[in-house]
Amino acid sequence: MKTDSSAERVFLDHNATSPLRPSARAAIVDALDRIRGNPASIHREGRAAHRVLEEARERVAALAAGAARETILTSGGTEALAAAIRGVCDRAPEGKRRIVVGAVEHSAVLETARQASRRGFVVVRVPCDGEGRVDVEQFVIHLGDDVAVAALQWANNETGVLQPVEEVGRACRRVGIPFVIDAVQAAGKVPLDGWRGFADALALSAHKIGGPQGVGALLVRDGVILAPLVAGGSQEQRRRGGTPAVALAAGFGAAAAEALNELSTTNRRLLRLRARIETRLRERFDGLQFHGQGAARVANTVNFALPGIPGETLVIALDLLGFAVSTGSACTSGAVEPSHVILAMGRGEEEARGAVRVSLGWNTRDEEVERFLELLPPAVDRVRDGLRGGR
Repeated sequence: MKTDSSAERVFLDHNATSPLRPSARAAIVDALDRIRGNPASIHREGRAAHRVLEEARERVAALAAGAARETILTSGGTEALAAAIRGVCDRAPEGKRRIVVGAVEHSAVLETARQASRRGFVVVRVPCDGEGRVDVEQFVIHLGDDVAVAALQWANNETGVLQPVEEVGRACRRVGIPFVIDAVQAAGKVPLDGWRGFADALALSAHKIGGPQGVGALLVRDGVILAPLVAGGSQEQRRRGGTPAVALAAGFGAAAAEALNELSTTNRRLLRLRARIETRLRERFDGLQFHGQGAARVANTVNFALPGIPGETLVIALDLLGFAVSTGSACTSGAVEPSHVILAMGRGEEEARGAVRVSLGWNTRDEEVERFLELLPPAVDRVRDGLRGGR
């Protein structure tokens, strides 16, 4: 099979990471060129760094209709979620030793909760329906007096399905349980305003919206106190020690401002492209299964499986043709596991192993989608021929 050249490649894996926006790159380069001081220093160079950092913080906060004073800059969404969940658990009084999360959460939440279980916490994973939406009634049932914290994603990273964060959050608020939202996949795709009315903390990540990798944010509602995940200094209102990455923060701020400004126009464009993909897939392939198509979703995500086609095999075949897409599964120690998200939706293990995710983004072009749709069928045919030949 002929391999591609990098100039011809089509990137359709924005839920994994979104290519750096020109505005973010320019902001990073400008900060690297101009900023020499530590933002905690009081001399001129330090004050200049501080101004760049605080401007970036304001732009990031605006993406979630938050305030700069509520915004803690982190190394990414994973750290932000760990800081929120562990920050609550470390301050939880005796008798509050349960953590309630959705069954289809990102590993950043599930692994943080699992680590807490080693310290005596009990983790409850609330099931979802066949479309991947968490069961609100079951979630509420588990909100007892012994719950330290609850967490739920706004949008699923594999299927794009939007979760009932407001319903769950208001239920948590009524009984006084801290509620954490993973908004990493929702940012730049749906409006995030209003979260403070039903949540206590919200996590973001720069590289999902065209910002740089290695920086994220945790927005913490006024009055909520968290034990710091990283101690050692007065930075970030004593909530995260260490010298902040000023240039990365500047890139994050630029990407956040652009994503917010283009939210409605980008959504309309991506909805049109998503509809084209799903229509063509449905017309071309018998037995194809979509995941989450019957639920409200972010506009950029298509997740599907073809009978008898392992997802990783199809991803490799498409990679050789110049397309970057993803499976719905996680790779651990070289062993590909079936997607826990698809399994939680009640699908079989073969289908979960066959899940493929196509995720569009800020720079996806019509002609790229058309090229993908033209070359996907012959790629599937070649995979099927190869599987038959190996039997």
